[in-house]
Order: sequence, then structure tokens, then C-alpha cells
Amino acid sequence: MFFSFFSGNIWIDILFFAGIIFSIFAQIRVNTAYNKYSKIANSIGLTGLNAAYQLKGHFAMDYLNINKVPGSLSDHYNHKDKSLGLSEGVADNSSIASLAIVAHEMGHARQDAEKMVILKIRNSVFPVANIASNAAIPLFFIGLLFRLPIFMDIGIILFALVSGFYLLTLPLEINASSRGIKMLKEGNYLNEGEIKGAKAVLSAAALTYIAALASALITLFRLLVLRSRN
Repeated sequence: MFFSFFSGNIWIDILFFAGIIFSIFAQIRVNTAYNKYSKIANSIGLTGLNAAYQLKGHFAMDYLNINKVPGSLSDHYNHKDKSLGLSEGVADNSSIASLAIVAHEMGHARQDAEKMVILKIRNSVFPVANIASNAAIPLFFIGLLFRLPIFMDIGIILFALVSGFYLLTLPLEINASSRGIKMLKEGNYLNEGEIKGAKAVLSAAALTYIAALASALITLFRLLVLRSRN
């Protein structure tokens, strides 16, 4: 367990703990922004669910299924069945935060409809990256503990794939938020003051993806340092 926290390189370890602090900060920013703007109603009284249906009609996305899903902030777009899942807190709420989240997820739907190349690559990598994220660290440390270099190398390769997945995800999330804000402006769903609130919510959410990428890259460097010494 000692090696799971310290690499033996003080700068890498400092970066590791800085990454943890940044991740905590990013999550606090998300919660703070969402809690604030989920309590402020938008000026036209439009719920998240109604906004989703309006955007669906505006972009002629008749194939898009819109459903309520359990959980808090569990909102997502599923490219496999072309569905938009909205948590009840977003679907039934006429807040600035609700419209921001809906617009962001619709941004992902538009990315899919436009067949963005980077989205296709990310989606094709996801199944492997999902398996790799669970297997990489255990394989690496099995190799470290039992002096099996091949296991360490496989672990590093798998974690590099995970890092690549985060690298592909970040620009897609930023682009979806940019598209979402543009939708809200062009459709006059929010006024200028409310747009600032929507941007605050989506900017805070973007921080979590930046933190995830930074954390993945720092962890990859730590694994490489450990590998170089064994």
C-alpha cells in the first residue's frame, strides 16, 4: 500500500496530492454553482424537460428519446439508443441550472448528429478504456509486488489508454457546453444575466474534466517513475 501513495519522486508525489486537492476543489465548485443556480428560476419559467422537447423540435431530432432517469446530476446523452436522460431535479425544475444542463446534453446530441470524428473515436475507445481503468492499477502493482515486469508494462499501457480517453473527452465536453450556451442565447431561453449563471454552472462542470485528465496524467507519470526503478 505504501507504493500506492508515494512514488519515491518528491515532485511527482507533490503533483499527485495537488491533483487530489484540485479534484476536490472542482467538485466543490460544481456543487456550489449548481446549488446556487438550481434555486434561481429562469425568467420564462421553462422546465428542463420542456426545454429539451423544444430543442428537439428546433433541431428536427424526431428520433431523439427523452427520458427521466434516477439520481442527482445523472443527466446524460446516450449515443447508442439516441436518448437524452434527465434527472428529476433537472427535468422538473425551471431553474437556470436546469436549462444549462439540458443545453449541454443537447450539445452532445448535436455532436452525434453531426458525426464529429473525435466523438466517434472516443465512443469506440470507451469500452476498452472502461475495462482498462479497472485493470491497469491492479495489474501494475501485482507486477511491482511480485517482480513481474510484464504486468507492470501492461498496466502502464492500459493506463495510458485511460489517459488518452480523458484527453479525448475534455474537448468534447467543452464543445458541448459552448454549443449549449449558443442554443440558450439563440433561442432566447435565458437573458444576458441568466446566461452568466449558465456559464458558471458549465464552467464549473468543465473543471471536473480538467481535474480528471490532470489526475490521470500525473498517475501515469508516477507509474512510469516506479517502473523505471524496478
